[in-house]
Amino acid sequence: MTKLQINIDRLKHNLLEVGQIANSGEKGYTRLAYSKEEKAAIEWLKQKMINLSLSVKQDRLGNTFGRLGDVDQPAICFGSHLDTVPEGGLYDGALGVIVGLECIQTLIESGYNPEIPLELATFVGEEANPLGGTFGSRAVAGLVKHSNKFEKKLQSLNFTWDDVVSVIKKPTDYHCYLELHIEQGALLETIDKKVGIVTSIAGILRLSVRVNGKASHSGTTPMKMRKDALLDAAKLIQTVNNIAIDAGGNIVATVGEITASPNLANVVPGQVELMIEIRGSNWEEMKTVEEKIRKWMLENIDAEVAIAVEKQPNALTESIQKCIEEVCKSRNTAYKYMFSGANHDANSLTSITDVGMIFVPSKAGLSHHPDEFTSWSDIEIGANVMLETLLKLSKKYEKVNMAVEKS
Repeated sequence: MTKLQINIDRLKHNLLEVGQIANSGEKGYTRLAYSKEEKAAIEWLKQKMINLSLSVKQDRLGNTFGRLGDVDQPAICFGSHLDTVPEGGLYDGALGVIVGLECIQTLIESGYNPEIPLELATFVGEEANPLGGTFGSRAVAGLVKHSNKFEKKLQSLNFTWDDVVSVIKKPTDYHCYLELHIEQGALLETIDKKVGIVTSIAGILRLSVRVNGKASHSGTTPMKMRKDALLDAAKLIQTVNNIAIDAGGNIVATVGEITASPNLANVVPGQVELMIEIRGSNWEEMKTVEEKIRKWMLENIDAEVAIAVEKQPNALTESIQKCIEEVCKSRNTAYKYMFSGANHDANSLTSITDVGMIFVPSKAGLSHHPDEFTSWSDIEIGANVMLETLLKLSKKYEKVNMAVEKS
C-alpha cells in the first residue's frame, strides 16, 4: 500500500503566508504574545480550519483548537504556537502548527474518517511574556498558580482569573499530545540525522539576584575603598559559568538579563539585578548547582536571592517515542533519541496526558533569530513522519477502545 504523503508545496505556501500577514518586524519575524500579529495569525489559522470543515473552538485565553472527528470523545491532540520572540525566525512554533494543519488536510483529502478524533491545537503566549512562557498550554494543563500580583498582570492584558480556570482540560479529554518542532540546536545537523525523538524536556530554574554595593562618585572614590556592585556581579557571572561547566552532563547555566543602578558613567554601581537560569534533565543536579551558586554568594558578596521560576524536567512517554521510531524505520529515516534543552508546550501537557515530540534539524543550531532555517526537504521528511505517527497512534487507541468495549 502506498504511504500517504504531505503536500510540501502547500505546507511551504502556508508557512510563508502566515509569516507575511502576521509580522511587525523589520528583521525576521515579530509576532509577540497577545499582540495583534499573534491574533491575526490565529484568525488566519481559524479560517483555514473552518474551510476544512473542522470543528473550531477558541477558549477565553485565545488557545484555538480544530477537530476532525467526534467532538465528545477523547482526541489525539497535536500542534504548537504561533507567537515569536522579537525579530525571531520563521519556523519556531509556527512550523509545528502548519505541519499539523497539513497533516489534517492530507488525511481529509485521502478520505480518512477517524474513529479517534484528531485535534490541532494552537497555544497562545508560548514565548517569554508578562504571564510567563508557555502560558496558554500551562493554563490548559491547570498549572498556572493564582496570586494577587499575577491577577494584576492578567488584568493588564484584559484577562481574569476566571478566564484562566475556564480553559483547564481534564486528563480524559486527550489520549495523547504530539508536537513537531525545530531542534533549536545543532546535534541533528552535526550527526546527519533527519528526526530527533525527544526523550525529555529540560527543567528551568531561574534565580532573581540583587547584588548590593554602594553608589559613590567615580572620580573621588579610591579603588580600594569602593563597594562596586557590578564588579561583584561580574565575579558571580563567571562563577555561575564555572559551576555549570564543572557540573557536566546536560546542565547549562546562563546570566542573560542584567541591570546596573544607577547606570551612570560617573557613578560606581550601587546595585545590580540579574537573572540566573539553570537548565538540565535532572532536577537534583540542577538544585545542586543552585546550592553551589548560593554558597558562593553567601561567602563572597552581599546579595539577595529569590526563586523566580521553577519548572521541573519531564520525561516524555516511552510508548510514543517507540511509535515515532517505528515510523522512522519504516520510512528509512535517520533518527536520534535526544534531550530538549528548550521548553515547549509539550512540557505543560505532560501533566494531563501522554506526550511525544518530533524534532527536525536547525541549520547551525540557530533559533530565535532572523537567520533561523530548516530546509524544505527536512521539513517534508519530518512532516511525513508526523503524519504517519498520527495514523499509528490512531490505530493504537482504536484497539484500546475496542478492548474496553469488549470488556
